Amino acid sequence: MRRDQNSRPGIPTGPLHRGDRRLLAIASAAGCLALYGGWRLFWFLTDDAFIAFRYISNAHLGHGYVWNAPPFLPVEGYTSFLWTFLLDVVWRATGVEPPDSVNGISLLFACGTLTLAGRMLLQLPWSERLRPSKAAFLGLLYAYLLLNRTFLAWSSSGLETAMFNFLVLLWASAMLFPPYGPRRLALAGGAAAALALTRPDGLLYGALTAAAVLLVAAGAADRRAARRLLVAGLAPLSVVVVHQVWRLAFYGAWLPNTYYAKVSGAWPQSGVRYLWSFTLEYALWAAAAVAGWALVAGLRRGALRAALPAGRAGLAARAPQWAGALALLLHFGYYTFVVGGDHFEFRVYSHLLPLIFLGVTWCLIRLDLSPRAALAAAGAVLLLSLPLPWTHWALTRNLQTRAETHVLRMPVAPSWPAPVRWYAASFDRAQAWLIPHHVGMRHQEHKIFWKTQLGYYPTREQGLSLGTTRIPTIGLPCVGVPSWTMPHVNIIDTLGLNDYVIARTPMPRGLDMMAHSRRPPAGYLDSYQPNVLYDGKVWFVRERTPPLTAARIAELERSWRERADAGALQPETSGPLSR
Repeated sequence: MRRDQNSRPGIPTGPLHRGDRRLLAIASAAGCLALYGGWRLFWFLTDDAFIAFRYISNAHLGHGYVWNAPPFLPVEGYTSFLWTFLLDVVWRATGVEPPDSVNGISLLFACGTLTLAGRMLLQLPWSERLRPSKAAFLGLLYAYLLLNRTFLAWSSSGLETAMFNFLVLLWASAMLFPPYGPRRLALAGGAAAALALTRPDGLLYGALTAAAVLLVAAGAADRRAARRLLVAGLAPLSVVVVHQVWRLAFYGAWLPNTYYAKVSGAWPQSGVRYLWSFTLEYALWAAAAVAGWALVAGLRRGALRAALPAGRAGLAARAPQWAGALALLLHFGYYTFVVGGDHFEFRVYSHLLPLIFLGVTWCLIRLDLSPRAALAAAGAVLLLSLPLPWTHWALTRNLQTRAETHVLRMPVAPSWPAPVRWYAASFDRAQAWLIPHHVGMRHQEHKIFWKTQLGYYPTREQGLSLGTTRIPTIGLPCVGVPSWTMPHVNIIDTLGLNDYVIARTPMPRGLDMMAHSRRPPAGYLDSYQPNVLYDGKVWFVRERTPPLTAARIAELERSWRERADAGALQPETSGPLSR
């Protein structure tokens, strides 16, 4: 292993040269075209995506971003303010409703992620030996992403995932690539602010970006330079403060209602299995092996000691890089060891995929291998990531009914050759635990569930006629599609994602299902006198005796919330609830 004495250790290069820009443009055009094919192959909408559509619909009806119209009190169950706002703007500007526009917007963000990942790869500190191989590594990066079914699945879905992933990568490109002048810090602050407005976990990126900006400014040459850095980096983050103040004033809580509904305590026994399943599915142990090799080599050379910041100037120069790495690590650790993973198939790890291959490439550059050896190692990381996810896809892609896909667990091991069946069997065991707990549920299940819901509930055109009188109310456990197709019907979300009271009612004992464990307190649903029914053919609204009035609803809202805040409620049942 030979070290290039002329290369600067670990410092990414600056703007791209003309040849690199041309290479990136050609590769990205081809990559986005290929991504379009993968996007069509995995195209789907989740039932949960329609929750945001409901809030947008209510805004168009003049109620603002609320779940149920007044006199029901506002609840923030849409999770992503920026995504909701973007879809709202598109609808108002073009007349295209969210279900029709949302996946096209997601595709644009996924193309942006692909292009930005390519740019970051070309900006890595290439050694003289590997610089001629940049085009080959760029091709491997794009192949790694375009053949990754998690990346492809979340290029649609209707959720904010594609936008969040793009913003994470944009933020990482600003934090990890010096020099840190005002423009670079403004980009970091703007991306961090957008992340905080996209998902509540984005607040972590905002906090660590602010800390990094303060450290960079502390190392500035003079007060004027420090002031410019502070204004550039911190000004974009002011919008986050404004949003938090508005959130508290309008919804009465610091975080979205979904946080209170989903998280009740650390769940590492789920998160570890979720991570293990992700690691096995994409053979991430191969990427870890390359990282470990580079770490050992760096320890032997003493390069890691040199990478540590020395003195005030050194701390200022490296603060964004260390803050960037820490934010990514803490974000990963929070979802893995506290939340316990995610209800959806590797959604909360999907932003790591381009960073994983970029990290592998950086490690291979640091090892200063020959082009053949480095490309072989990168190619192995790619090839090993393919067999398991695509075997699973081949076994499940033709399952088209709810009966076939309900709590979908598809063993992969029986389809693998005997010598390597043990590997797939380990993955199957992890999945067999996760799926019944509603953790990491697969793409095909969500796709078929969404289609099933569309077939069960009225169309939006039909549903618009429901609810013009009688204050129509219904209690439902899976509220996405009906919340959009029946816009005037008041829906009590019995899983609590869009209900303040249920989200703060303790979970029943022994019912550990990701985002599906909350239950209404005793008497809660009945107090609103549900009157929207289905007779097997049509949905209709029944007359109440006595009628439910706006004043009565306001009284119920106040009374139930007071009891929930006081911790005086208990769930109505501990039994399972079918999706």
